[in-house]
Amino acid sequence: MSVLSAEGVTAGYGKVPIVQAVSVRAEAGQVVSIVGPNGAGKSTFLKSLFGLLRKIEGRVEVDGRDITRLAPHRIANSGMAYVPQVNNVFPSMSVVENLEMGAFSRRAGMEKRIEEVLAIFPDLMAARRGKAGVLSGGQRNMLGMARALMLAPKVVLLDEPTAGLSPAYTTVVWKQVRRIAAEGTAVVVVEQNVDLAVSHSDWTYVLVAGRNRLEGPAAEVGKEDLSSIFLGGGAQDTQSGSVSGAER
Repeated sequence: MSVLSAEGVTAGYGKVPIVQAVSVRAEAGQVVSIVGPNGAGKSTFLKSLFGLLRKIEGRVEVDGRDITRLAPHRIANSGMAYVPQVNNVFPSMSVVENLEMGAFSRRAGMEKRIEEVLAIFPDLMAARRGKAGVLSGGQRNMLGMARALMLAPKVVLLDEPTAGLSPAYTTVVWKQVRRIAAEGTAVVVVEQNVDLAVSHSDWTYVLVAGRNRLEGPAAEVGKEDLSSIFLGGGAQDTQSGSVSGAER
């Protein structure tokens, strides 16, 4: 059974659907990337999964539990975490204080969990008492991820965690993404850089115009003519397909 199962999700702003009948699944310990052209609805989809946008249709489950209509704070308590592209830290607070904020509903073992999370992020360990506002962009993104881990979620949603970063720090962030997955967490990443996404993921979904267009093992998806698919062609010229007879 998939840790994350999103089936037929249609959502948007008001009554206007941005994503239509989108389905995505993720397994424990797996990195799943979602790629597509600008305006494809990738970030909108993540927001709808976390309850930040109203779902018009569809069903979302985490570890077999239906979270479709839950409020974001209840979704967080159900095992899903979400890290937005911007405003993902509290700048005036220290690294440790940010982590404490991530454990808002944790009743015991906070200090132990902070040490466990910091052990995954050596850069943050060294800056643990410093203000988040003085961290580099890459370090802020990692702090956002670290805070999301404080409740030991089953699935983490990352919205473009490498946006605006230098190539060197982009590599560091993706290594941390893989490390999070190695802890047994399912990680779903929206990534604008397709090459990075397919080279660091296990499974990749391609969204075009708010719909599933292609999915499969990341390495196989990377072999497709994605530029053509982004423009509406290729991939057997079907609305939705898989590559190499891929099965989950």
